[in-house]
Amino acid sequence: MVSGGVKSVADQVSDRLRSELLAGIHAVGEPMREEELASRFGVSRHPIRRAIQKLTMEGLLAAKPNCGAVVSSTATEHIVGLLTPMRKTLELYAIQNAFPKINSKHRDQWNAIVKAMARAGEDQDEQASLDCDAQFHQLILVAAELEDLVPLWLGIFGRMRDFHRKSNAKTKDLRIVAFVHQELLSSLLSGDLARACSDLGSHIEGTEFHERTKKAWDKKQRAIAK
Repeated sequence: MVSGGVKSVADQVSDRLRSELLAGIHAVGEPMREEELASRFGVSRHPIRRAIQKLTMEGLLAAKPNCGAVVSSTATEHIVGLLTPMRKTLELYAIQNAFPKINSKHRDQWNAIVKAMARAGEDQDEQASLDCDAQFHQLILVAAELEDLVPLWLGIFGRMRDFHRKSNAKTKDLRIVAFVHQELLSSLLSGDLARACSDLGSHIEGTEFHERTKKAWDKKQRAIAK
């Protein structure tokens, strides 16, 4: 999770577990036991309990009677009709609010995220790629000074995790993820709000911007191969 301050132990644990859950490292229905997690992370059960509560609110975990928290399933039938439109609405609202507030700090953070994406692409590291993708889009809300809505965004993004994982699994070369987000960043920093909104919305939907950047990537790879 993008943050400008020192994170609590509970937040650090949340970030680690969230990354693993988004990457599909834990199977649906797998219990998240406080004692085991406390031992693994070398902390008391109190921050573990707070982390579990946070991830349950985000929809990544679910409370199960007589079992505690378990890894939740994802409802893929809601992706197109509900979750994608919700995410698009939230991010478009954020970029409109962020546009006059974007500063050099935000630019540096975005550039650092894209560089990390590129490294993840070189390593074909799906988990790191997903982490960077989440950080990139959360920063839109941070730049808009809408940090209080980040948990809402995470709740939407987390419920779409299978969709994102399957999309990455279909991508033969994860380096394209950094390329696409570099192009998107150019739009976000262009000073042209209409362009930024159009490209961001299309990117989330996987429509025109996605197709355009894919063609540009393929063209670049053909040129390199010559």
